[in-house]
Amino acid sequence: MAFIACRTSRGKKYWSIVESRRVNGKPRQVILEYLGTAETLLERLQDKGRISLRSYSHGDTHALLTIAREMDLIEIINRHIPAGKNGKRPVRDGMTVGASLVLAAIGRACQPTSKMGWYQWCKRTSMEYCLRASLRGLDSQHFWDQMGWLREEKIRVIEEDIVKRMVEVYRPDLTSLLFDSSNFFTFIDSNNGSCSLARRGQNKQKRSDLRQIGLALLITRKHQFPLFHKTYEGNKNDVTVFKETLDDIVARLRSLSQQLADITLVFDKGNNSRDNFQLLDREREIGYVGGLVPCYFKDLLRQANQHFQMITIDGEAMPVYRVRRKVWGCERTCVVVVSRQLREGQIKGIHQHLERKYRELESFRRQLENPRRTRSLGKQEITRRLTKIMKGQFIEDILRYDLIEREDGGFSFICYIDSSAFQRLKQEVLGRRILVTNRHDWSSEEIILAYRGQAKIEYAFRNLKNPYHLSVRPQYHWTDQKIRAHIFICVIGYLLTIAAYTKATEKAGYRNNISAFVQDLRSIRLASTRRHKSNRVIYQLEAIPRRLGRLARAFAITDDNIRTRLDLSVYS
Repeated sequence: MAFIACRTSRGKKYWSIVESRRVNGKPRQVILEYLGTAETLLERLQDKGRISLRSYSHGDTHALLTIAREMDLIEIINRHIPAGKNGKRPVRDGMTVGASLVLAAIGRACQPTSKMGWYQWCKRTSMEYCLRASLRGLDSQHFWDQMGWLREEKIRVIEEDIVKRMVEVYRPDLTSLLFDSSNFFTFIDSNNGSCSLARRGQNKQKRSDLRQIGLALLITRKHQFPLFHKTYEGNKNDVTVFKETLDDIVARLRSLSQQLADITLVFDKGNNSRDNFQLLDREREIGYVGGLVPCYFKDLLRQANQHFQMITIDGEAMPVYRVRRKVWGCERTCVVVVSRQLREGQIKGIHQHLERKYRELESFRRQLENPRRTRSLGKQEITRRLTKIMKGQFIEDILRYDLIEREDGGFSFICYIDSSAFQRLKQEVLGRRILVTNRHDWSSEEIILAYRGQAKIEYAFRNLKNPYHLSVRPQYHWTDQKIRAHIFICVIGYLLTIAAYTKATEKAGYRNNISAFVQDLRSIRLASTRRHKSNRVIYQLEAIPRRLGRLARAFAITDDNIRTRLDLSVYS
């Protein structure tokens, strides 16, 4: 039974809760809790129930800091920052360049915000407590100055060293690699002459009215680890980017592996051209699987339509035709496959386009039949206008019109769908994909599955456009150097997240997507408690939901391992 006991020290009485126990067979008083002096105990009793509580998101910052430590990111970046006259590398607000960039990348992965708003996000996390450092000085000017060290050539060599370290630590599968490019719109002023990267072009987010920047990305098919990135002018198309980037990709792959013959590069039909395939033919060691635009190879489609054979891939039966033929000066294996999902999507798209065309045609018909018109259009002009309205992929093949001469000498028209032409389109054209490869020994199933992996890089770009995690936007930089540095930081954030996600899937059996993964990590929270009239603050984890228990254990998120040992001034 416990009781309150008193002891005197230096003339003061101190109270404690003790209990009698036998220790080594002898009775002893064991102290259960120190209560302090009578005055202290009175204050605690009067202050009962009055405590300050704060809660911080902890799991996401802890996990990404752990990955950064495993990969030695700060050391790798600082290695390429030149030292000053005193032999030390630049430090601002107690932070090396590498530390600033890594913290910026973690913020970008967890909650994209401006550099000015970075510390506002940081205050809501356990970052400062984990690192045992004050980060109040990390404002926009801090990041602006630190990013100034990242010139284009520095980014290239730093990324190469980071990728080498990533391959060493996580051993990703390099046999199948995916390449693609996308663009990101900006709000850079049209009159800003300091930026050559931001150009107007066909924007994939339907914002062609704004200047945009492009990002080319090479990732592994399994786990989607980024191996290479390049920031380019927003007005370049995919074919040009692939041509300008291929040599850099080959150089990066040579630095990672001497066995290029084991590597297969996968890219979609938007990147192909005669010149690009000739570049691939020159690099004979590297295998590839690409796509061809069906409308350029109509003879191959006609041949395929007569000789399809059914094969089963992932439990789905599909028509496939395989042939070895000369394409753009070299013999290649071509596989024509009919995708039911692609066919249904194309049919749905045709009906959507037809609805828009009907509205335009109806507006033009009312214009022709309006008796208040001062002049009537001639037959040749009407035909030209109708041809222009009906122009579009597949639309001009199935949409027909007949001109009608009215009694007043003017013209009108009626439009209709050629049902037989539409049926032929469904049976002979829609849903067809033409795949091309130099892997002649691969089966048709292996070629099709390799090309299907292209969806994973599209998923990577969707993550980089997710406004809640990993997003490249918002970006408030308007010079080429800062834009390249900003995108490099975003790629580092993506790499950290992918590494953490891979660890969670392999060690904790995690199955949700990356966005849900970051959100689940964020829900693992750290609480701080402080009693009034006391400066003592106690930190401990909040109760972790049962479904996230394995995830917390995978990253050693425990009360005994709250803080992360990451040296922010490494090699300063």
